[in-house]
Amino acid sequence: MAEETPTDRTLAELGPLLDRLEDLLCEVDEFDDAARSRVFELLDGVDALHRLAVTRLADALGADTDRLRSSDPAVAWLFEAYGVGVDDVAAASAALDPVRPYITEHGGDVEVLAVQRGVVRVRLSGTCSGCTSAAQTLRYGVEDALRENLPGFVAMEVAPDSGAAPHPPPGPVLLQIQPRPA
Repeated sequence: MAEETPTDRTLAELGPLLDRLEDLLCEVDEFDDAARSRVFELLDGVDALHRLAVTRLADALGADTDRLRSSDPAVAWLFEAYGVGVDDVAAASAALDPVRPYITEHGGDVEVLAVQRGVVRVRLSGTCSGCTSAAQTLRYGVEDALRENLPGFVAMEVAPDSGAAPHPPPGPVLLQIQPRPA
């Protein structure tokens, strides 16, 4: 029988812990709205504190982060969870892939200009520029996609419109990016 390595031990410890955290999150989903909101506010605060500390630690370590990532699955998980070594703009752009087809079907596009501390700056272009439905596309399409697909997403900023004249959407309004029924 092969001897257990430190990596094996870390994986054995990490799996059950992550499973338990997932179970607890499911339980929190059953709380009343006020309690659930407070728990998630607390978790978001702890997450923001950890994200700040982990990213600053990784910046201070520099090239050593690659060695640490490859040497321990728990560190690799932590770095992945907090986006250490990730191209933020590429990650935000990839997070928009689910909504991008709806935007391009109408002749528009969404570009990620920058990401800083979880704030994603975007610009709509093409037929989206000046479109009277652009605000809904941003709120119910782009922002939701970022919130659901980009770890560490905090907020979205929209670059000013290029000055295109206001116009209606080129075709039917997309039901997929409309507000969800309450």
